[in-house]
Amino acid sequence: MTTITTWNKRLKKVYTEVKEIEPLLTAAIKQYESMYSRGLKRIMQSNLKEIMVGVPKEEAVDLLGPKLLDVFEWDDILPVEKYSKFNALIWAKRIQRELNQQDEVIRYYRNRLWRIHSSLEKLEEAYRKNNEKKKVRKVDELLYQVTRLILLRPYHVSDIAKVIELSFFPMTKNEFLSLLSIDHSKERAEEVKSHIDSIPAKVDFNTFCHFVRDWVLEDENNDLFFTILSHTNVEAAVQRYDKYKLDQAK
Repeated sequence: MTTITTWNKRLKKVYTEVKEIEPLLTAAIKQYESMYSRGLKRIMQSNLKEIMVGVPKEEAVDLLGPKLLDVFEWDDILPVEKYSKFNALIWAKRIQRELNQQDEVIRYYRNRLWRIHSSLEKLEEAYRKNNEKKKVRKVDELLYQVTRLILLRPYHVSDIAKVIELSFFPMTKNEFLSLLSIDHSKERAEEVKSHIDSIPAKVDFNTFCHFVRDWVLEDENNDLFFTILSHTNVEAAVQRYDKYKLDQAK
């Protein structure tokens, strides 16, 4: 039979674990935010560099203005003779891959918190049955803290999808396909081929979104553009689901 002493030991262990996780999760989220911010800056640099291709340096300085010097290093945005107009998209993929890796770290801590939340619910029930009011209050305080941490999300100043939309250059069908990691699985072979055949000769941003987000042409293990374009909706859905689970647990 489980005793009060055993429950108290479990509570102490849970308390220690929450105390350990909180700074690690907070640091992981701050790191994500920093990576996101640097990534947006890198995409914007690529856009500016493309816009300024071929412009004389002196003229570029006048066009860009001194305010941009507060945000970018001149060497990062001053014009070059040649620069791919798709570099911003390539950078977006690279940045999203790094963000996905960091998100794995955040989810690791969040999953640990969900397990702790479940343990605390069981402890609360046990203490209530034994009229341990002080312990119930302690558990409730921990539940509040754990809930707050579960719902903690990185803050985004802007959205990568919005940035690439504002700077999107129309492209040919072949250029579009060259940017994607196409799903070559046997299960979707006919479906993907059908979608590819229907891609128009010229691809604007809406077409780009349609084939990436709606028809999901990318391989599921490398669907970085899909993640970028769906990020806001997916994150909102995850947060709503987390809130729903927490409400159900009350």
